[in-house]
Amino acid sequence: MRSRIPNFRLYEEKSDESSDFWLHCETLSARSALHNWQIDVHRHNALFQMFWMTEGGGTLFGDGKTEMPFSAPCAIFIPPGAAHGFRFFRHSEGVVATVLADRLALPGGSDRTLAEFLSHTRIVSVEHPVADKGEDLDRLFQRLLEEHSRHGGVGRDLMLDVHVTEILVRLARAGARSTLQALHKAMTIDSRRVQALETLIAAHFREHRPVGFYAGKIGVSVAQLNRIARQEAGASVSHLLARRLVDAARRDLIFTPTPVQAIAYSLGFQDPAYFNRFFRRQTGTTPGTYRETERRRLAA
Repeated sequence: MRSRIPNFRLYEEKSDESSDFWLHCETLSARSALHNWQIDVHRHNALFQMFWMTEGGGTLFGDGKTEMPFSAPCAIFIPPGAAHGFRFFRHSEGVVATVLADRLALPGGSDRTLAEFLSHTRIVSVEHPVADKGEDLDRLFQRLLEEHSRHGGVGRDLMLDVHVTEILVRLARAGARSTLQALHKAMTIDSRRVQALETLIAAHFREHRPVGFYAGKIGVSVAQLNRIARQEAGASVSHLLARRLVDAARRDLIFTPTPVQAIAYSLGFQDPAYFNRFFRRQTGTTPGTYRETERRRLAA
């Protein structure tokens, strides 16, 4: 299949770029309108492409029967060698940048997360341009187009290189935000409740509130909250609270000179002796013994 997909320098036409060509930038309509808004599946082994859609939309085609719809405002990244074709809505508009693949070496080599983003075809939706930094992408693509059209001038290639690098970073950051938003949408109601429970525990664990306090805040019964906690976090609410208290106690015992009695009071225990019994029940050792053992281990 790969061998049957044509490899072009710049779309399916012979490029009239000079021998030092490394970037071509144009409006989306400049070429797509000539092809009846459809670009057959092809690849650029030595090039990558970046699309900024300001109007319209369409469908992105890949290997086989892969189809990915998109609509403006959005950005599309096509890595070197990736098969792709387009069917745009009529009168779609935007900016297209085609760049030599070696320009990915520096940004990709400097950041592992960025390199991973640049290794796959990406569609980055920008649902709210201002909130999602879509205005930055629009500004950068327009500047890239303007700088490319100068055909000369002091530092032109340097400015183009700066714009390309910033666009790549902005795309990766916007893609990361889109991924987090998609994961949040995919979360079940129960997983969101456990997330809320963990936030509440972090804020109130020193207050030794009853489980009913947390159930009331989340809007479920005590029995329901315990069921959700066991299902999603593998432990009851009481166990999650005890675990948080023990983790805080361990940290203070190892990394601070605070006396055990003062640590007990800081964690909300009215009786240091009860704190000692609680800690031993949870860990199998007393706070003082735990502190001595861990400090010797760290010193060694």
